[in-house]
Formats: sequence, structure tokens, C-alpha cells
Amino acid sequence: MSRRYDIKAIRDLLTRPDNIERVIADLYGSDAVREKTAYLVADASGGAGRSCKFETTGQFAGRFHDFNPAGTKPHGDLIDAVQCVRGCSTADAIQYLGDLLGAAPKLSVVQSKPKASPSAPTDDLDPISAETLRKNRARLSKAPKALAYLEGRGLAPEILMERFGVGLTGLFQPKIGDDGESKGHAITAPVMSREGTLIKRQMKIAVPGFSVNPVDTNSWCAGSPITAWSGPAEGKRWLFVAEGVKDLWRIYEAIRETSLVGRMAIITSTHGSGVPEEWKDPEFWTGWEKVFLGQDNDPAGEEMAKRVRQLAQREFFRVEVPREIGKDWTDFFEADDRQRGVPEFEQLLEAAPAIGVAMPAEAPTAPLALQDDGEYEDRRININGAFHSGQMYYPFQVRMVETVKRKRQAPDGSSFMVDVKASYYKTKVVRSDGVMLGISVAPAPHGVEDEDKVIVLDDGTEVLSVPKPREFSTWTWPSVQKFVKNMEEGKPTHRPTAEIMVDIVAYLRQLTWLPNDTDYELIAAYVMMSYAYNGFDAIPLLLLNGEKGSGKTTLAEGIADLSFNGQILGGGSEKAFVRFLDQGRGLLVLDDLEAAGRRGKDDGGYGDINQVLKVSYSKTTGVKSVVDQNGSTRMLNFYGPKVITNILGIDAVNATRMYQILCRPMPKAVKEEGRIRGRDLATTEPLRQELHAWGMANIAEANRIYLEKAANRGGRAEQIAAPLETIAEMTDDEGFIGAVKSAIERLAFNKSDNLTAEDLLIQAAETVVERGTRVSISLSQIQAELALIPEARTLDAAAAVPRDLLPLQDPATIGRMLKALGIRNDQSGRARLSGQTVRYYGLDKAFVAGVLERAEQEKRAVEDPCAALGPDMARQAFAFCEATRCGLCAYSTICEAALPQIREGKIAQDRHRSKPSPMPRVKR
Repeated sequence: MSRRYDIKAIRDLLTRPDNIERVIADLYGSDAVREKTAYLVADASGGAGRSCKFETTGQFAGRFHDFNPAGTKPHGDLIDAVQCVRGCSTADAIQYLGDLLGAAPKLSVVQSKPKASPSAPTDDLDPISAETLRKNRARLSKAPKALAYLEGRGLAPEILMERFGVGLTGLFQPKIGDDGESKGHAITAPVMSREGTLIKRQMKIAVPGFSVNPVDTNSWCAGSPITAWSGPAEGKRWLFVAEGVKDLWRIYEAIRETSLVGRMAIITSTHGSGVPEEWKDPEFWTGWEKVFLGQDNDPAGEEMAKRVRQLAQREFFRVEVPREIGKDWTDFFEADDRQRGVPEFEQLLEAAPAIGVAMPAEAPTAPLALQDDGEYEDRRININGAFHSGQMYYPFQVRMVETVKRKRQAPDGSSFMVDVKASYYKTKVVRSDGVMLGISVAPAPHGVEDEDKVIVLDDGTEVLSVPKPREFSTWTWPSVQKFVKNMEEGKPTHRPTAEIMVDIVAYLRQLTWLPNDTDYELIAAYVMMSYAYNGFDAIPLLLLNGEKGSGKTTLAEGIADLSFNGQILGGGSEKAFVRFLDQGRGLLVLDDLEAAGRRGKDDGGYGDINQVLKVSYSKTTGVKSVVDQNGSTRMLNFYGPKVITNILGIDAVNATRMYQILCRPMPKAVKEEGRIRGRDLATTEPLRQELHAWGMANIAEANRIYLEKAANRGGRAEQIAAPLETIAEMTDDEGFIGAVKSAIERLAFNKSDNLTAEDLLIQAAETVVERGTRVSISLSQIQAELALIPEARTLDAAAAVPRDLLPLQDPATIGRMLKALGIRNDQSGRARLSGQTVRYYGLDKAFVAGVLERAEQEKRAVEDPCAALGPDMARQAFAFCEATRCGLCAYSTICEAALPQIREGKIAQDRHRSKPSPMPRVKR
């Protein structure tokens, strides 16, 4: 603090726009460029540019935010800016600002307080006397049990006594006539203030087996909760919040001889879980570069960290003791399984994940009553599921019941008032910090048209229109109330992310059967992503592709049951589609896209729906203007998660924005297991309510992780993968993360594993050999095997297949590729298979030998050869179909789609064979 000016008075002066502008002009001169209510410079240290933004009005007036990661400071206030520009200390910065702004100097540098009269109560926030400290220290030095207790926690009593004034209380005997028992022998520690002064307020700690009748078995303190500091805060840039004073002492002892002690202040509450009143003021948390929440890694610690997090509108960093070591920092520094120390502690600080909300780039709006008269920018938003200024908004409707007065007329003609029960629906909005907001039309001067009136929330957020969530809202009123109550009380609003994800995956596995197992994890991540999709700039769409009876509709319905405002549009009109996108703002299922939105035979596509899909994956391209029938123009937001089901696939442009999930008829063995039970609303509804709370509580964290991932991603494939990778990372489950990444790599339209058409054909041919073929191979079996490989995309519509995989669609090209790759020899022919003419080829002996040799080396089982069928090459090649019943065939799940004519022919042959032979006629 300056010797001449009061820092609080300087901070008050720096809240006025004229003073802020005066300081910016003096510090940066012509380098500072005005933009609306802010000034832009290159860096907090100065220079011409636009990376660093200073606000002059609003909640963050006098503060700056540097968007350049390499900048001098990411954010701070004008006192920090002065230090950056002038390279001076905080005291010198206060001196400079006081001189510049003409602040009134302090009347007296040292002001002694008048002595209190003997009868006046003493203030326990005054400095503690040296005599009291001496007596307490003397008692502690003569108490071996108390010293042993401290040493057992890794604390050095001599450091505690010298630095923190730690001592021991005496034994207090009750007076004659008083009820009670003797008390005392508790470790006592005066609270250290922000300036580093030891005050009269003292914390007490019980020593097991030594303290006499302690108030608490752990620790306690008289009075209301206040902050205990590790030393003077002046000049320190980091703040570490410990759960208790013993952890504060242990961390200080560890870092006291390192550079970290000069950078970081440590604080705790004097009352454990009690929150000091000053922590409830956001100003307490400003001015620190980083604030670490270092509470224990148990439920009580997590709850305390969440309570602190909710008190300030800034970013926090959560740092925990690794769970395999212990729960608190005493456990961490005293662990004897391997060497621990400050270097590892600093690594934990560096790796600590950010939680909460960083200072917004633009000051949030204020309630209308607090806004000054003037002109403002049009900042209306669609409030349906919006993510705005670090907060998520969710509108819903409740039914109100009120008693109102109504006029009634008596038989004699007189009138009187009676109480009548009235009921109506009211739209409300809940914010992700647990605040409930009303919505209203702001008063306007006489003559203002209705379309020009402002629709505003209680917090000042302007919205495009009053939301109508009745048909689309899936978050129930009791669940909203529970979320708000938990936020107010600082309780967890949901289970850990990993536990919720386990339940989603389990439900999807009982919902339907998928041929690719990791698709369950990818879909589960997509479901959870739908609750935070507004925190991402681009998201993928899902395409569920398969023939009739493959379970794609059941899967789509199950996804809608679990997802954010999930709705199903099956064969509906484009008007219904647009209406949901505008008002529902959640996950939309387009079931049977072949029918949904198709205008006619000559349209050649899916009408306007197909065009909307092309832009709806991106937040920037998803906002479009449409013209109503009455000629008025509206801005609609088409951005959001969508699930599409169809048989024919999708066009090449939309395919680049989608992950295609292959759905196939359920194998007989899976049916017999009985684990597939279909939709179950009794399971999905409670899960969806919890997911709503999860989305509100975690969207800011999801946005932070996503921005880090998306910063260095340029291609569309990488952009749409980032949201799912973000959700997977939030589970902190390595198995789940690996499954999602594996599914993304397999499903990505642009190849990430460099598989070529040749690679896929070789893989198919090798598998055919392992299934038992040795002499010859049929084109039909090759096509069936390729259909089982999702990357080959042979079941897709031709327009949706990447150009480098198109050769796998052409039978003649496949034959030439088999020859060029050395898979077949020069022998070939045609024969009838189930009534169809099919080409077959002779297999190269060297290729077959190589496949069998690798299988033996890798100890993989291969099926028996078909030598018993004789030398006929055609019968050898067709054995995969002729010698196997359909129910046991390896290709039963894809046969109808990949080999439809052969399947129909075989069914017809089997039906013919099963008919009884006609009785021969008998000549008479």
C-alpha cells in the first residue's frame, strides 16, 4: 500500500469512466484506440494493436482482458496495467495514480487507536499482544504431547511458533458455583490478517488424548468466519485456498524457502466449511492472476470448492491431491512411498484444470433499472437454450394459481367484489448459475410499434421473442427446482460425469444391437454433447443407415428420449422442421429422411431440409434469414444436434458433416440372449433430468476444453470431432476416451488411417481365405466381405462414397484389382449361384500360403478347407453360400443389402425343395 494514498480510495476513483480514460490516455497515448465503450491496445505493456481490451463502463469497468496468449498479462485492472507499463511495484503504481487523478492524501500515515476503557469490550480483530504470544508459546514448548501431535503431521513447532504465533491454551477451572468442567490444553493460533499481522481472534485445535473437554474434536474458532492468511498479500499474484489451517501451515512450510512463497498467498476459512463474508464479494477475488481451489479431494472438499466457485464471476483452478496418495496436502507432503516436494506440487498447479467462468470479453448486460439513458447496440438473442456471456439459459413454463378479485352483481343491481381462483401459464427462464429469471416487455414511450419494443429478462438480457417452450421443453419443473436449490446451497447438482456416462452406454446396449461396438460410446457422447452443444462452434450430425428391420428407428427414438429437448419428426413437413429448429433448440430426429421433406419426384433431393442440413452443423453458417408468407423476414437458427435415419444414405456434401452409424438386422444369437429390450422411458426420463442439470453446470467447462482443442484445428473433420472428444475427456475415463476416438477414426469421412481401396480389398480376401476358401473365390463373397467393413462403404449410395473408394463399387474393377494385387491367378469362370450368374476366380497359391502362415504365427484359428467338395472350382467358390444355412451364415446381417438377388434366389430354392413331391399317376 502507498504511504500517501489509500488503495481503496484509488480503486473507487478507477470505477469512473472519465478517470479510466484519463489513465489510459496517460499510459498509452495514441496507441489506445476507442471502440464503443472500450479501448484497444496491443498489450497491457503498450503498443499499437487490438489484442488487449480495456472496459470503461459496466461491471468490468477499469479492467482489461488480453486475448493474445503470449501477452504480458491475460487480465487485470488499471493498477496492474500501470505496473506493466512503468515496471514498478504496487505501491509506486498507487502513488502514480493518486498523483494523476488528484486523490486526497491520507491525513495521517500512522493513526493509533484510543485506549479502550477497562469496561469496554476488546476488539478481537486488533493485533494480539506480545505478552499473550509469549505465554502461549511457553505453554506449548513445555507440552510434549502437543509438540508430538504437530510433528506427527509434518509440522515444525519452532516455525509455527515464530511465524504464526502458535501456542497452547492453559487449563481453565470452573469458578465456585459455576456448572461445568475444566477446559483447556488446546493448540491455539492467532489469525493472520491480509497485511501479515497476528490478531486477537484465535483458532483452536484439539490434541487427541491431551486436550481437556475441547469444543470440537478437530478445530474451532469463536465469532463469524473470517480469512486466515499465510502472510502479507502485497506483491503476490496467485492465491491458494486451503481447506483448513493445518493444510495452510503445511503448504507454507514446504514452499517457504522457494520462489513460490513470493508469488503465492495461501488462505483458509477460520471455520472450516464456513464461508467468510468477504468471500461473497466478487471484488475479493479480483486482482489475482490465478486462484487455486485446493480443498480436500473428498465430498466435503468438493462441496466447499463448489461453494467458493459460485461466489465470484471469474476463473478458478481446481488442484487436488492425487487420490492414490491421500486426501489433503499433509498426506501429500508426508507420503513416504516416494519422494515428494515442491517440484511435484508446482506440476500439480500447472496442470490444474480451469473451472468456472473467465472474465467475459464483453461486459454482460445489466438489469434495465441500472442502465443509463442513451443509445445501445442491438444485442438480442434467441434465448431457447442459449449460451451467452458464460451462462446457459433454459426457458420453461409453469402453471400459476392466484386469488384475484372479480366484480359480481347482486339481484338488487348492486355490485360487490369476490375472491376467485385464477390460473394461467407463465414463461420463466433458469440460468446456469441457478438464478431464476422472469421475462417481460420493457416499457416504451407512447407510439412505439410492438415490433420495436424490447423483450428483456430480469438480468437485462435482450431476447428476440418470448419463448414458447411448452411443446419442446423436456426439463420438468420439479427437476428445475431441485437444480436451483442445490445451486443455492452449494450442493452437487448431479453425479460425476463418468457415472452418468456408464448409465447412458448401458441403456444404449439394451436398446438395440449395433455391429460396431464402439458406436455405443460415440452415441453416448453425442447424447451428452446435446446438453452443451451451444458451447461449441461446430458439431457433427449422426446418420443411422440400414435396411428395414435393422433397428435404426428404435435407436433414433431412444436417442431422442435421452437428449436435450429431443423430438422426432417422421415424414413431417418442412414447416414443422423449421418450427422446431426455431423454438425447440434441441436434438431433432429426422426419421426416414427419404420421406421427410421430399417435395416430388422431380426434386432430386430432400427439398429445403437437405439444404438446411448442410449449414446446420456450424454455429456461424446455421443462422439464416427466411421470408414468411406475409413477406416479413425472420432470422432463424438452424444450428443444433440432429439424428437422421434412412436406407439410401446421404449426399456427398452432407456426408462430410456426419458420422454414419451402420444399423443391421439383429443376429439370431443376440436375439436369443434376450439382452435387447428396446425403449424404456422409466430409465431414460430420470437420466434426462440429471443430464439437464449436468449441462447447465458443465457447459462453461466444456466450452473451455473445446476452445483449447479447436484452436489448432482447421479441417471440418477435426472441427466436428472436437465436441465429442471434449465430452469424452470430461469423463476422465481412459477406456471411454479410447472408444470414442476409435469410433471417430473409423467413421470419419476423410480417412485418418490412410486405408486405400487396395488395403480394404486385401483385408477382405484374407478374411475369405481364413473362413475356409483355398482354391477359388467368388465375386459375391468378396462383395459380402467388403460390406462387413464399414470403411469400405460399399452399402452407401454411390454419391456418398469417397472418390478413392469408388473402385470397390464396380465388379469389373474388383476383378482387375485382385489380379494386380496377386490375389488371384489367370483362372476364372462363371456359374449359377441361387439362380444368378456369378463370376469366380482361382486363388494364387502364394497368397493363400501367406495368409495361413501369418494366421499360424499370430495363433489365430482358421476354418477347415472345402476340399471335400471336389475339384470343381465353382462349387469351391460358392461353398460360403451353398454349404451353409442362412441363419448360421457369417453374412446374414448384410446379405439382403449386399447380395439381394442371391438371397431371394436361395429363399425361393429352399421353398421349392421343402414342397412335397407330387404323387405319380397310376394307369388304370
